[in-house]
Amino acid sequence: MKKLVNNTFALTISAICLLSTSLSVTAAPNKVDILISPSGSGPYLAWATMQNYASDYTDKIAPTAVETPGFTYNVRYLASSPQLWKNTIIGSGQVVEWAAKKGISPFFPKPMEAVNDFRALGVMSRTSNMFVTLDPSIKSKDDFIGKRVAVGLLSQNEWGMHQRMMLDGWGITKKLKSFDALGPAQNINAILDGKADIGTLVTHSNRDFSVTLQAGPFKTLESSGRDYTFIDIDKEDIQSYIDKTGAPFSIQVLPANTVANQPKPVTSFGNYTLLSVHKSFPEEDAYEMTKLWLQSGIELGKYSAVAKIWDKQTLATIAKIGLENIHPGALRAYKELGLID
Repeated sequence: MKKLVNNTFALTISAICLLSTSLSVTAAPNKVDILISPSGSGPYLAWATMQNYASDYTDKIAPTAVETPGFTYNVRYLASSPQLWKNTIIGSGQVVEWAAKKGISPFFPKPMEAVNDFRALGVMSRTSNMFVTLDPSIKSKDDFIGKRVAVGLLSQNEWGMHQRMMLDGWGITKKLKSFDALGPAQNINAILDGKADIGTLVTHSNRDFSVTLQAGPFKTLESSGRDYTFIDIDKEDIQSYIDKTGAPFSIQVLPANTVANQPKPVTSFGNYTLLSVHKSFPEEDAYEMTKLWLQSGIELGKYSAVAKIWDKQTLATIAKIGLENIHPGALRAYKELGLID
């Protein structure tokens, strides 16, 4: 009988110890993937930096940067993968989501209904997509006819998709000598090697354009020592495309000397890049992810060039696009910080 009592007492003590231990263990952060862009690109490096430093700011969410071919790919992949909707975030953009909803070929052969259920966590940047040339006789889009045009990949909305959409809309694509989607670095190498007449470059800026980032291909062009010029696109030509299609492009005017070798203002087109999720993405995870981004964004600029433009006002620009497009969890984070009424 005494042995039974002692055994019962020992089991009780063990149970209490186990319970105490389990209560003292902190719950592991929720892991989420961020499908972003090619390895080595600015956005990918920025989110890889976030991945490394997230634990300094929160124990609730753990983002992992995932290399992909680009934002156009991201939208198509998430829309067709319901199994990812509750744990995956993507790099995206206004225009690419619009194109997916409409079924704009060759990027989206048919409308992708699931994209109507995408919701944004915030704005990553304002972009400017600029055509560039070594040929001083090419001054406007009308001079593209009969020329060789090289751009980034068509799976990249800023480097290839936007440019192709505009050229198609203006009726110029079929009048080119050639159109090649080579890649961000490769398209600049093509004009330097004399294999293309016109290339493309992309800038990322914060909300008020007080900080503008130049991607690696800018440096390649600048270090070549060659004379190059950015091609002005008439505002009316951009606006006519917007009016005809409804695409949410914006007309971007970069003030003189915003980027290297730019002695005068350059007019071009762009949009807001986004961090997006499906509406079924858990509200608490959306809240924690957005709060992490808002709290750490500009601080990560010490380690990542792209993060230098992640100030709170830039991220909250999502409100200008429409509150109905914001995930409820993200909206809660913005309201807590007084960034959105």
